[in-house]
Amino acid sequence: MAAAIGAAAAVAAYTVMPGTPPPPAGGPGFEGDPGVQDSVAASIEGRENRVQGLSVLEIDGEQTRRLVGGTTGGGSAMTAQTPFETGSVFKVFTAMTLADLAADGETSLDRTLGEVFGHIEFASPRTAAITLEELATHRSGLPRIPPAGMAAGVLTPFTLTDPYRGLPPIEESLAAVVPARGGPEWSYSNFGYAVLGAALAEETGIPFPRLVRERVFAPLGMDDTVMRGADLEGLPEGAALPHATPGKRVQPWKAEHYLPVGIGTWTTTADLERFLRAVMDGTAPGMAAIEPARDGPVPETRIGLGWLTTDFGDGVEVVQHSGATYGSSAFIGFQGDHGAIVLSNSFTADASYIGPRLLGAPDVPPMAESPTVPSTALALATTLPFVLLPAVLPLALMLRRRTLVGQRPLDRLRVVSMTAGASALLLAGLMVGDWVATPPALWAAAVGAVAAAAAVGVWFWPRLATEAGRWRWLHVACFILSLAASGALAATAAHSLLTVYG
Repeated sequence: MAAAIGAAAAVAAYTVMPGTPPPPAGGPGFEGDPGVQDSVAASIEGRENRVQGLSVLEIDGEQTRRLVGGTTGGGSAMTAQTPFETGSVFKVFTAMTLADLAADGETSLDRTLGEVFGHIEFASPRTAAITLEELATHRSGLPRIPPAGMAAGVLTPFTLTDPYRGLPPIEESLAAVVPARGGPEWSYSNFGYAVLGAALAEETGIPFPRLVRERVFAPLGMDDTVMRGADLEGLPEGAALPHATPGKRVQPWKAEHYLPVGIGTWTTTADLERFLRAVMDGTAPGMAAIEPARDGPVPETRIGLGWLTTDFGDGVEVVQHSGATYGSSAFIGFQGDHGAIVLSNSFTADASYIGPRLLGAPDVPPMAESPTVPSTALALATTLPFVLLPAVLPLALMLRRRTLVGQRPLDRLRVVSMTAGASALLLAGLMVGDWVATPPALWAAAVGAVAAAAAVGVWFWPRLATEAGRWRWLHVACFILSLAASGALAATAAHSLLTVYG
């Protein structure tokens, strides 16, 4: 009977398991220009199973070559009109808005935050002295994200939820923050770009979403580049849903105060082609942003306003920007009349490796060497404990009717705590597990094992003592703590699953 219950539970679990990866997107899964297909295939070789979906576009003079492949994760076919999260690629729009306003005399690059936000009482005079140029070139000394968001950012790989939701308003965080000491050295700051967007809105009296649309999007006909919370509340139609790994969705990010950073912003390769062609022929608004003026993060890179110019060697010098959320990545770049756009809806398919290679960068490694792509051994090492422990420990306890440690007899408290703990671990495994490297059938089998063990425990229940520990008070205390921990873990995992898939 227990075996039958376990088998039925395993089949049901496999049927409803979220996060099951689709077939690999390489090879025949791609459609488009053969030259682009060859470049992309070489970039993702050996890691085709890490690609959920891609939309790639190459500009070569007047010619445009495209490639699409994989799936959106939402049932829509992938096309050049499929919306993807922009991530930090959106920063170039914010920076070019600044450059356009400065060119029109509506602000200046050396305006300080103290001058822009005269009503704020800053915790540090160094904050008031930060200029708009320092914000746009990542030399402000502001943290990457405000302290209030750091814990959520660390937990995102485990909860798959949006770390930016719930952050305080920009002015509140700005008033409290203290910049790093040591002068205007390079320090990448999403918070700095959020402050920049708020500063531009303060300077003009126009909300940032309307400002960037009037200054950049509308003149270039970028109607499909949208901002959640401003243009729409939900997701754009046919959106390429973000995935941590193929099949394992994450919560799309949304934070209206952080739109200038690229949080909650979506675009298409078709819209980015309009933008990039205008940049390449010098007709885009705010072209002064392109010119590199400061040192970048490495000796080979210099930064203008937002845009990075990187010398890849062998005469390949690319003006570019990349971006990522914890489920999407993007790249836009060009040299002369040769441009590339890459949009990906899986964190493990890093667009910043595919794009430069398409532009001929000689020393950019393939995606297999990206830190976002774990080795099979690491993926298994982080996943199997969430499968094997919940399966083995309850079965061993129920069948032996003794604990592995201490050899204490089975009792009702142990039946309840072991079942609860195993179930919580299985739920957590759905969130943190790598189900590309690990066969999803193993998780389903573990669910079946826990169900079978629970059935054995129920069968023994009438003949079991309620408590059979060596020290009753300690056993009861450990039972309460175990149940509380299991409940907290299960509740966190369930909340994350409902947030992502609900």
